[in-house]
Amino acid sequence: MSLAERILNGDPEAVQEAEISLRDSAAVEDVFELRRVLIKYYINWKGVRRDAGVNHLERNTDAALRHSRAFHEAYPDIPGIAYQLSSLLIDNGRHDEALQLLEKLLASMTPDTLGLELRILDSIARVLYVRGEFERTLAIFEQIFSRALKSNGQALNKEQESFFGSALARVSRIHVNTGNYAEAVRVIEAFPYKIDLPLLNNTLARAHTLLRNGPPSQSADARPVDLDHLTVACVKHGTKYGADYVNRLYAMVRRHLPGNWRFVCLTDDPQGISPEIDIIDISALQTRGWWAKLALFDPQTPFADQMIFYLDLDTVIVGDLGFIEGLKVGFYILEHAYTPGYNSSVMLFDRTFAEPVYDRFSSSDTDRLVGDQDWIQECMPGIDTFPREPIRLYKLLEPDITSTDLARSNAKIVTFPTEPKPHQVPHGWVAEHWR
Repeated sequence: MSLAERILNGDPEAVQEAEISLRDSAAVEDVFELRRVLIKYYINWKGVRRDAGVNHLERNTDAALRHSRAFHEAYPDIPGIAYQLSSLLIDNGRHDEALQLLEKLLASMTPDTLGLELRILDSIARVLYVRGEFERTLAIFEQIFSRALKSNGQALNKEQESFFGSALARVSRIHVNTGNYAEAVRVIEAFPYKIDLPLLNNTLARAHTLLRNGPPSQSADARPVDLDHLTVACVKHGTKYGADYVNRLYAMVRRHLPGNWRFVCLTDDPQGISPEIDIIDISALQTRGWWAKLALFDPQTPFADQMIFYLDLDTVIVGDLGFIEGLKVGFYILEHAYTPGYNSSVMLFDRTFAEPVYDRFSSSDTDRLVGDQDWIQECMPGIDTFPREPIRLYKLLEPDITSTDLARSNAKIVTFPTEPKPHQVPHGWVAEHWR
């Protein structure tokens, strides 16, 4: 079996052997193939994740980026290699560098490279979308639709459905997030092709619900957050995170949130958790991984307060959390930065508004859906999403950002839903705050 085949089979010794060969020898046979399979190994392209978030992601995007840079330097005239590098730059939060590469690549396209040109435009739109530059994003998508629809037949194939469905969902989501719910509905329903994809169907349901009812925060029943009658909650189920993650999260919240709130950890193992933290036992819970968050919505869970502020354990608090005080709340959740949908890393909800999440759930939903946030999106399409500025994903921040620039960004909460996790960044502003 060749070295490349061993790498593709997941042999870590083969990976180490390849790394040594590429570093120490300029005469390695088939460098092209070795770098290709190493990038694939480090990204771990295995499709949709189905472990319910029980384990850390087995990815090393830094190593993949290192090889992709070398790959591009060796073969600068191959557009596919340059495009792969741009994708890894985006995945590593290096958006400015990715945008420069994508724009340079776009300028080199010819009339016979329409397929790649559309993917490049879509990636540019993705960068602009995560940066909140919505007007420029919409202009790029308008260009994509204008170019692409001219070359399509009477029906779309699966690849085209996926491409257009994702693009439409992003466009509709922009209109939702800027409060133009009618336009969010129109752009999907006026599209000349019928596309049946969950992310598009969920986005349309969200737009229709908000158009009909408005967000919960505008309801007469929505109550303002009172920091003296608030429970801050986290969930530790299984062995993915140790007690130190709970204790550090509590310490960060204590430093940054005023008031006489309570901090609770829902867990199946309280060992090592600080005595200052209240414990709710969920050892009898049948679900696992991120599905354990459903206990937050169980009316039998003995919270002391009606208002719950939930934070994932892999969260770093970097600024004053007082921005939630007085906020009228039914149910707030994060808008996913990359994929149209919800991110349940941070939630703020009145238990009455959130009851359907638990009441409508059945065990078959864990087989049908990837995780809890997919269920919340399907079950509660018309809820509020947090403003973009105070809550950031780690990989939406340039990786070399200084503490001063982070403070200027007005970020208050940084979440780490993928790799790296906070303990894997033992320097800079992460180490400064994660304690």
